[in-house]
Amino acid sequence: MTDSSWRIWVNWMMSIGAVKKRGKRGRVAAGKTPFLAAVSHNEKGHPVYMRMSKISSFTSDEINRWIAKHLHDDCIVTTDGYRPFSNVCEVVDLYHSTNTEGIYNDPDNTLFHWVNTMIGNVKRANHGTYHSVSSKHLPRYLAEFNFRFNNRFHLGSMVDVILKQVTQTNPLPHYKLKIAEEWG
Repeated sequence: MTDSSWRIWVNWMMSIGAVKKRGKRGRVAAGKTPFLAAVSHNEKGHPVYMRMSKISSFTSDEINRWIAKHLHDDCIVTTDGYRPFSNVCEVVDLYHSTNTEGIYNDPDNTLFHWVNTMIGNVKRANHGTYHSVSSKHLPRYLAEFNFRFNNRFHLGSMVDVILKQVTQTNPLPHYKLKIAEEWG
């Protein structure tokens, strides 16, 4: 999300991705991996750029560190009102929290539509493509989806961009290649 001309509105919501297991549901469920999802909209409300990253935990410090790294301080951030998001206003200028109770039953509400769509798309794409989606490699799966989504308007030059990055990257041993970043 580097092009500031498209940074009109950022809908923000978190989700947890993992294999279905019996037990608790939602954010507190065991065996699930926390990640954050942000979608940048243009003036028509259509998604332009997105960023999904694995984080270590849903704490205010971790969320603020992610925001400071990936979002401009002049963007508008809208969250679902979860407690760790309460300090987001320390990092960005405009912050709005929405109570999401019953919001998903309203067909006219499109507040988190694109964030939820992106989360659903990445889950479906990963489970349909890979035999097993592990927490260890989740940052790589998310980075692949981010790259394809953010470069979808430049399909003709996508191969050139990848080749340029490959040729300018120093060689790495296999053990370093398979180390995934904790949050990106």
